[in-house]
Amino acid sequence: MDSILVCPICAESLQLHEQSQGYYCNNKHHIDKNAQGYWSFVTSPKFKGSSESRQQLRAKRFLKASGILSPLVKQVSSVFSDVAEGKDEVNHLNYQCNDGFYIRSLSTLSAQAEDNVTHWGVSEADNALFAASKDTTPANLLLTPFKKLPFKSDAIDIVTVFEAQLKGKECLRVLKPDGALLLLVPGARHLWQLKQKIYQNLLEKPQQLNLPKDVEIINTTEIKFNADVSGEQAITLLDMNNLSWRVNDELAHQIKQTSFEQLEFDYVLLHLKKR
Repeated sequence: MDSILVCPICAESLQLHEQSQGYYCNNKHHIDKNAQGYWSFVTSPKFKGSSESRQQLRAKRFLKASGILSPLVKQVSSVFSDVAEGKDEVNHLNYQCNDGFYIRSLSTLSAQAEDNVTHWGVSEADNALFAASKDTTPANLLLTPFKKLPFKSDAIDIVTVFEAQLKGKECLRVLKPDGALLLLVPGARHLWQLKQKIYQNLLEKPQQLNLPKDVEIINTTEIKFNADVSGEQAITLLDMNNLSWRVNDELAHQIKQTSFEQLEFDYVLLHLKKR
């Protein structure tokens, strides 16, 4: 059975052996699903990948399971459904899928949760993919360097980028000409009360989008809500939003001892397409 994947060794098209769930090419290269529940497309012994500590993964999992982000995932799922509507078959790639939280949310909440959607999750972190597999994420999970994704060009209908930055050109290379890129970015007042603890004389500034030149914006969706957050959850949110490096031990201890009432969450979901 032909697939949308290419061999990481010779770049030939990969075929799926349905019984074993392994991939192979005409040059007899094989990629088997490992015991941890994902396929490894890593070929270089120098590949270091990335990983988070077990404590970090657990903290993020508990925060997401708490329901704090429910307004976010509901809105994201609604937009995903609108974009996928009318397509007979949808190949969805979640770039930097982490523990698979967003894929599971889309699969559960989206109106496009039927058999016509095939989810793919890619990561450079093997322990995150193991966590995603352990939580029975309904996706094909791939360990792969982001510099070269193992997909054919123009093969993906929808690419989603949530807890990550859009880097390089691989996401656009694999996206179909009429495909959609859904990019979630923080708004101007995202985690405002937390940022006030970090930055002195914090001022609200107009949002500046740093987008590739070869994409255009089709639509934007503002997602704003408030939630009560514990100190431990606040530390996790800083980590998830790449702000923890700005927090020294003393400030981290102070934040852990603080409850944040009605913390502001401010996101912008961008619907992009290739020019």
